[in-house]
Amino acid sequence: MRINNQNQNFKNISALAKPLSAFYNANATIPTLAIETGVTLGRANVANKTFNKQEAFDRLIEQGVSAVIWIYGVQMLKKIGDFIGKNILKIPQIDFDIGFDYLRNPIKNNKINIKNPKIYGFKAANILTSTALATYFIGFILPKISYKLSKKAAKENNKENKKDTLLKNYSFDDFKRKTKPKNKEIKFTSLADNMASAAHILENNSTARLFITDFGVISGRCINAKTPQMKVGNLFRDIISMYFYLCATKHTVKLLNKMPFLAKNADIDPKILDLINQMLIENKDKINFDDFLKSTVGEISKEDLEKLDGLFKDKKVVSLDEFSKTFPSNFEKAKLMTQLQPFFEENPILDKNEAKDVLSNGLITEPKFLKSIFEKATNGASSDQFKYVSAKKLDSIRQSIVDYIAQIDSNLKGEEFNKDFLQEISNTNIRTNFIRYGVGVFVSILALGYLIPKVQYMIVKALSNKDKTQNKQ
Repeated sequence: MRINNQNQNFKNISALAKPLSAFYNANATIPTLAIETGVTLGRANVANKTFNKQEAFDRLIEQGVSAVIWIYGVQMLKKIGDFIGKNILKIPQIDFDIGFDYLRNPIKNNKINIKNPKIYGFKAANILTSTALATYFIGFILPKISYKLSKKAAKENNKENKKDTLLKNYSFDDFKRKTKPKNKEIKFTSLADNMASAAHILENNSTARLFITDFGVISGRCINAKTPQMKVGNLFRDIISMYFYLCATKHTVKLLNKMPFLAKNADIDPKILDLINQMLIENKDKINFDDFLKSTVGEISKEDLEKLDGLFKDKKVVSLDEFSKTFPSNFEKAKLMTQLQPFFEENPILDKNEAKDVLSNGLITEPKFLKSIFEKATNGASSDQFKYVSAKKLDSIRQSIVDYIAQIDSNLKGEEFNKDFLQEISNTNIRTNFIRYGVGVFVSILALGYLIPKVQYMIVKALSNKDKTQNKQ
């Protein structure tokens, strides 16, 4: 390994970095918008080919508007509630997250009175109400609006060409005239049943927020479906769709990364790659290239690991004092490591992964480096005493750094260790992840916009034909 000692600075790595980075941001809307655009067009096309223009018009209105509300509705309503709280109700402090875990707790960090209904009560009520309103609109109001609009459009269309709105062998309008819906409606557990325990999840976990919202949406769409058969079809479509909206893209990428015939590629947020590369160049004189992983990731002795296991037995965190009694020579690094998160009531603490980083002498375990990485990856939230970032999220960032270091290690042989080398590794990583996330999005769109609607309409047709046969008999 040859080393280039020329001073080198890193800038933005690739034009693909910014759109790719959205897949690592829980609140980013670009991935969902990309999926929703394909889904809306796909479902409208399937509806038009399978049924008629009226059904396609239904799908365009319902899918398009519900996508906007689904993506932006809860946060938009929450902002309106916050404005009312600050400017009308004169609540002194509502700009804080109510999520918490063993490392971060904005309420305790800022000594907020959680028993004061004007503060904590309003905060929780605002989140729950915003979610409930968005859910109610998508599930119960929008289907009625789309049905009335499409019905009006269909009547106008019929004046010009009556055949345009009919199926060759089957029509929803014809079916509605001949079929008598049953009085009973399918009922589901509503969002309200979970309100008491869901507030902090809805505030900080977008996946959980969308899951809970979807349960209400499924209820509304089924109750407001035009026929009993369509209720069953909607139920199938919306339940299966939840997986492809929320999980399939990420799972597809993980599957591709595990395939032995594809190159191993770290699943890492591209916006932190420049920080990692810059740190490696600045510290290249400290790296033993015969054992690159040990120099960068570090390792813990078996003896220290046993001590650490004993220290954290039945504990998720320990105080700085507790840690220093067991590992006195590591006090200074441990003290800096406790500053990765705001103190709990001014009491510095460490979790087990932070303690491991203290005992590992690798370059990527330095507190100053980790702090800069976490802050950039979370847009400053990791060090903000009013914000909540889960320990699990930060652990996943740590692991992605280790995976990226391993990717560099696998490409070291015979290469000159300089900016150009690391930039090429970064660009390869970004291009590969962009393609794999693109495949994940395509899989989601294919399932949501084509396969699921196809199966849904097959179910509706089969049930409708069965009812027709029973009625004739």
